[in-house]
Amino acid sequence: MKIKHFTLVLLFAVLTPFVKAEETVEFTDGVFILNEDWFGHQNSTINFLRSNGEWDYRIFQQQNPGMELGCTAQYGAIFNGRMYIMSKQERDNGASVTGGRITVCDARTMKCITQIQNIATDESGRSVADGRGFVGITPQKGYVSTSNGIYPFNLETFEIGGVIEGTGNTSGSLYSSQCGSMLYDGGKYVYATHQSAGLIIIDAETDKVERIIAPPVDVVDGVEKQRGLGSIIRSIDGNMWISMSSDVTGQGLIIDYFLKFDPTTQDTTRIELPAGYGTPTSWYAWTADPFCASAKENKLYWKKRGDGWYTNSVILCYDIDKNECTEFFDTNKELGWYMYCGAAFRLHPQTDEMYVTCYLENMVQDYLIVRLSNRGDVLDSYEMIRNYWFPAMPIFPDTSADPENPGDGDGDGDGDGDEDVAVDNVSATDFAVYPSPATDYVNFVLDGDEIVGIYDISGTCVLREQCAAGENSLSVSSLSEGLYFLKTESRTAKFVKR
Repeated sequence: MKIKHFTLVLLFAVLTPFVKAEETVEFTDGVFILNEDWFGHQNSTINFLRSNGEWDYRIFQQQNPGMELGCTAQYGAIFNGRMYIMSKQERDNGASVTGGRITVCDARTMKCITQIQNIATDESGRSVADGRGFVGITPQKGYVSTSNGIYPFNLETFEIGGVIEGTGNTSGSLYSSQCGSMLYDGGKYVYATHQSAGLIIIDAETDKVERIIAPPVDVVDGVEKQRGLGSIIRSIDGNMWISMSSDVTGQGLIIDYFLKFDPTTQDTTRIELPAGYGTPTSWYAWTADPFCASAKENKLYWKKRGDGWYTNSVILCYDIDKNECTEFFDTNKELGWYMYCGAAFRLHPQTDEMYVTCYLENMVQDYLIVRLSNRGDVLDSYEMIRNYWFPAMPIFPDTSADPENPGDGDGDGDGDGDEDVAVDNVSATDFAVYPSPATDYVNFVLDGDEIVGIYDISGTCVLREQCAAGENSLSVSSLSEGLYFLKTESRTAKFVKR
């Protein structure tokens, strides 16, 4: 018996080096590309482009065998260490696997945490709300926007509350009176665009609509015409910006101005644009707009409308400080490719590089991701394997987050700040940071010794320091101009650096 036991031990010792533990694949060094994929044939997908130029395809299926996303995913965001992917329906008619209108994953590993098939249903159990957008508010709470209103979303239990009164769809049509993009101001309010109602301002603590700002009405050939809103974003100076549509039909017809929105006064200012430079929007079959802000410079970017849905190639740039609008890049002129519908491009929140999704022509299986510098230079390009990907939007990993304390970073890279810093018990009244705007120092008072962090609007921690109880002062002279959040363990306050 002793000899047999020794033989087994020896055999185990010899074989052990060859037993390889399953490796954990992480998606932190690169960029996600969320794809609508081929409607009518298969569910949506998400690919990952690594910094070395290599592709990992269909990573949700790869990391969750037997599972898939929902149908026609158009929006994804990283908040508090998780990725939230919004799909219009739970399953494509041509797919055999049912996914969800909401898919929640670990943002580093893409392991699925939960999937929710229906956001809201009628008495018969039929869905009445297709997925649109997501915004994180606190680690415990977010909102989801849909074709039929905005709903509170418990990020701990994954329960969806009732529709917020005043945000719903009373038209009876799936493609009318929808809700789209949302932006959280880091304090009290969430700002949401509604296809027909306009800008809805929601108290994020009470889930009540505080105010609705209707779209402008212009006189055209002696007749009043209601314009429509598109999406809302935030620039580094703290102002918000709203893309405009010629009307509320959702056909993407442009009007040559957009709106500047001051969140402090809640006033809007019309910013006139050169002829043909209006911001395209798409409410009909909703997509995230190609309208975004840099997290490093006081600039906005959007896609110039081409002759049709599938011939867009020019990226426009508005320099806020100079009040100057210029052409930034032309994918067709420079590369011979067009930009795909949907978000089309986003800027990396740390590098300010732009990732652009391109295709040769509609219903051709050739897709290309182009990486541009913030001066419009082509840094690299990456072809996908041939497939009907139909890219929806780039999403950037939460590289600034501490693995032990996720939520310090952002993932969408759109510069709007709606998934930036995970804030809990935010107060704009009992915690003051001054002066704002600041040039050299910011001052604040602490009740006890705490670690204080300063975050930019991309969620990157730019300064962290142990501070003592009482009056404190931190140097911000080395920071770039823009909006920042000063965060303690329990409170958050905003300030602007000039």
